[in-house]
Amino acid sequence: MRKILLIGFLFFLATPLLAGQVRIQEARLVPGEEGFDYLEVKLEGLFFPELKEALTEGIPININCSVAIEKDRPILWDPVLWEGVYTRVIKYNLLTKTFVIQDPPEVEKRSSSFQAFSRKAQILRLPLPARPLKKKGVYVEVRVYRRTAPLFFPFNLIYSLLSPAPADFETNKVRVEVKK
Repeated sequence: MRKILLIGFLFFLATPLLAGQVRIQEARLVPGEEGFDYLEVKLEGLFFPELKEALTEGIPININCSVAIEKDRPILWDPVLWEGVYTRVIKYNLLTKTFVIQDPPEVEKRSSSFQAFSRKAQILRLPLPARPLKKKGVYVEVRVYRRTAPLFFPFNLIYSLLSPAPADFETNKVRVEVKK
């Protein structure tokens, strides 16, 4: 009986991210100008009720996109050729009643209607370095997530026991083959 209670207590303390609400619908490589490639990621279900409510209350939302360019290699060597995290900030300006998307580097898109904003916000176009993509047997792995920033010590110990914020999510990891 004690083992069952202990296992139940551990499951109670486990705080999985809200997986399944947001997922990557499609990821593909798109050629750009001057030989650079972009990774285009289309998300599905990004504006679930908790995230939409936080956004319309004026809280800026950071959406992170983790990208890794890897190569199929034997077990002894590190397959990662390049790693990067892109951060998109989406927000709603309560004074001007406009939705804003901020992408790196310093690109800002504005929209007054939520429908147009949501279509633009669910598509990420990320620049990739050209050199690692030229090798044979290379693929790109991508996932998109949002996590609330951890608190400073000692509150981070308490924070780790709490459930995640309602607007947090993590998508599935998608692999895109590079064909050169």
